[in-house]
Amino acid sequence: MRRLGFLVLLVLFGALSQDGVAQTADPVTALKSFSDFQQVDLKRLLDGEILSERGSLMNLRTGISTQSCFATPASAAETARQLQEWNPLAHQALNVYRFNSVRVPPDAVDFKDLDFKLDKRAVRWLLNKTLTTTAGDSDLNLSRREAQQIASSLKKNSTPQEVAGCWTKLLLARASSFQSKGFDGMAPYEVSGENVSPANQLRLMLKEKNRIAREFDPIIQKVGLVGGVSTLKPFYYWNLFSSEGYGTLCLGAVYLLPVGDHFQLLDVEYYVSGSYYASTTFYEIWPIQAENRKGSLVWRGDLFSAAGLAYTKGMERIAYGAIMLLEIKKGIRAFQDDIRGAR
Repeated sequence: MRRLGFLVLLVLFGALSQDGVAQTADPVTALKSFSDFQQVDLKRLLDGEILSERGSLMNLRTGISTQSCFATPASAAETARQLQEWNPLAHQALNVYRFNSVRVPPDAVDFKDLDFKLDKRAVRWLLNKTLTTTAGDSDLNLSRREAQQIASSLKKNSTPQEVAGCWTKLLLARASSFQSKGFDGMAPYEVSGENVSPANQLRLMLKEKNRIAREFDPIIQKVGLVGGVSTLKPFYYWNLFSSEGYGTLCLGAVYLLPVGDHFQLLDVEYYVSGSYYASTTFYEIWPIQAENRKGSLVWRGDLFSAAGLAYTKGMERIAYGAIMLLEIKKGIRAFQDDIRGAR
């Protein structure tokens, strides 16, 4: 990462081949070098076991991290491809109500499925919080200009369709800015006395997780997380889901990079309407074989920043991490079911 000085180039395992392509040593050895997992049984993972660790505490009061490890029966290339564009809508337990890709450049039609008439308590919460937003006060993650836009466009008796139209304009502007300016184009949240940059939250969390930052330096450098424009073309998306019972809108991008004989992915939520500030998920995917069974070994690391975490300590923060892991495991199980069904 060019601006922050805390990252160094990735130390790759094994020697370079004659054509200069880095070849990974044993995937389990590679995984142990940067992760919290020191006991990894490929057979048990291929049988469906999911390893998980809550992660060490962070100095950033709003930050928390987790790690997971699992396997799929598909090749590393297929697993990476499906992870990049995976649609969770078919799994009701994940509480995702809408999920759509966003084109380049984005267009209002990309958000045509945004619906505030859904009979979901979480969606009604988001609808009410939108309608009570004023130019200087909101419970949502908005810039001052966005809060003013909502306050001037909507009244307390505005229809769900009008609310959807207002959010479409807001999300379209955010998506356009991110696509053209990268992480530096992410406007801070600055309502109700707060001024929080989601990009800075991501950078501060990475600074603390230096082993992860070193391992994923190849993809971090290419996506422009610390400045500049990405040289990778991501899969852009938006979704509407329930986060702890609160309706939440999100804009995200998933980047994919081949690294020698394996793959790295970075899934970043660069705008979140509420509940938390930002999150990023790293994946590293290796081809594996155990007892004549082939598949992929997947390490997943989640970095998550939320205002509410600043007020948690001790057992309360441990419990928060445990609940977060349960939700992550549900998502992993759903993805494994889908990739098995596609074979």
